[in-house]
Amino acid sequence: MNIIDCRYRPNTPEWMATFTRNPVYAEYVELTHFDRKPTQSLAACAAQLASLGISKALVSGRDIESTYASPSSNGLVDACVAAFPDLFIGIYGYDPHKGMRAYKAMRQAFAEGRSLGASIEPAMAHCALDDARYYPLYALCCDHDLPLLVTAGLSPHMPGVLLSPTSPAALDKVATDFPDLRILVSHGGYPWAGETIAVCLRHRNIYLDFSSSINKPGGELYVKAANDCLADRFVFSSANPFVDVDKALEQIGRLGLSDEARDNMLHKNALHLIGHSLHNA
Repeated sequence: MNIIDCRYRPNTPEWMATFTRNPVYAEYVELTHFDRKPTQSLAACAAQLASLGISKALVSGRDIESTYASPSSNGLVDACVAAFPDLFIGIYGYDPHKGMRAYKAMRQAFAEGRSLGASIEPAMAHCALDDARYYPLYALCCDHDLPLLVTAGLSPHMPGVLLSPTSPAALDKVATDFPDLRILVSHGGYPWAGETIAVCLRHRNIYLDFSSSINKPGGELYVKAANDCLADRFVFSSANPFVDVDKALEQIGRLGLSDEARDNMLHKNALHLIGHSLHNA
């Protein structure tokens, strides 16, 4: 089976440094010893994905430079795609506080095919999902028929990072204002599992993953929805390196998903989310 991982960052030394050296992760790293996590080369990461049956992996950059003075990881996205163009799909991060500079850079990246979608971090950027500063980006994604990846989930051990920027109400408004914008809500909008599922039922342009959230209280709601009313809207995201990709796949097999729901999640639904960029997946 050609599995598609919709949220993957390699555990190379360079990528790990983007987390361990980022001020927003300081408390998390200290409490979890994340900085001791083993690293490997990009080639080893690619070989591991192949051994697991993963044919495509979306590598999403992060740009929260304006709020945490941490460099964008979009350059590392480029390096992944350059090294393994048949495996990795690059998604650039977007800093809303950079205004037209960020917009023009993303527009050029779309036009040149360097980024096949956009990734935003409303909580870490301290900028609500429905803030007007994001709207030019949303329109740009629609113009190019490319998806938007939204990090929206519980951020433990991150002082100063609020949940409110990713509220279901904000998601509902964006999906209403941009009905042609395909949106992936990564981490399932936790802790608003039920509310996010309800918003997803209202809007067919919203997709979900439950990476990092499935084992938390209320996580069973995602499994129920994936087996039933939202079987066509859940995708697989490992959240590697925070959740090892092999362990994330093993977990999928233990959730009690129907064969159809599992197949949809691991491949079919991602084809609809990502669109033409995965036509050969």
